[in-house]
Amino acid sequence: MSLFYFSGAIRLAASYLKTQKALQWWSYSQSLKLANEAAQIRNSLLQELCCMRRSIERSITEPGTVRSSQEWIQTVELLHHCLAHLSDRLAPPHVEYSLPLAIEFLIESWQAKNAQLNIKTQLPKLWRDEIPNHSIVILQILDELLRILSVKELTKISLEISLIPLQYKLNELVVTISYPDVQTLLLCSNLKELKYLKQTFSFLTSGQCFCRRKNLTETLYFRWRSPKRN
Repeated sequence: MSLFYFSGAIRLAASYLKTQKALQWWSYSQSLKLANEAAQIRNSLLQELCCMRRSIERSITEPGTVRSSQEWIQTVELLHHCLAHLSDRLAPPHVEYSLPLAIEFLIESWQAKNAQLNIKTQLPKLWRDEIPNHSIVILQILDELLRILSVKELTKISLEISLIPLQYKLNELVVTISYPDVQTLLLCSNLKELKYLKQTFSFLTSGQCFCRRKNLTETLYFRWRSPKRN
């Protein structure tokens, strides 16, 4: 009996260490995203604002250097465009009332950055009442999955993303990845980041993630239960 409890304690400790590493990786990944956002703000928005201020100052002291109305409009439109994209990245649109629409917007954003991406979606028009914070986690997981694959071979693979309501308030996000060859399949499917992502999803949603392989296709199943609103 003591051996049984000892082996159980070992498995529990190993599971704890795996979860700890996964959450450390997740925290670092999210921190890196925020750092990149801050860098973009410094390198684009703040620089544009500084240029606008200098132009205004010169227009006051040197009337002959006044910028044309069209130039001001173009600058303002650029700032508006950058701020709109920043807002969408920090707080995904539609997430408060429609997870399918939020996922669709996320996919369109990825495809706008790379027109070669082959991503198909099967998303329902109506969805269950989902807590926004919970939906944000699902979006972050999907976004991180695309980022992980993009580092490797995202332009060479095909993706199909489905959102499926199951019984008893269970939900399932299904991501089917079709690889061009065995080498690419082994390269991507064995990434440690992908293992960490699965463990993080299970911990943050109290759900489960499992995968199935068939030939050159790997299907990831992210399954969770919709919590009740308070």
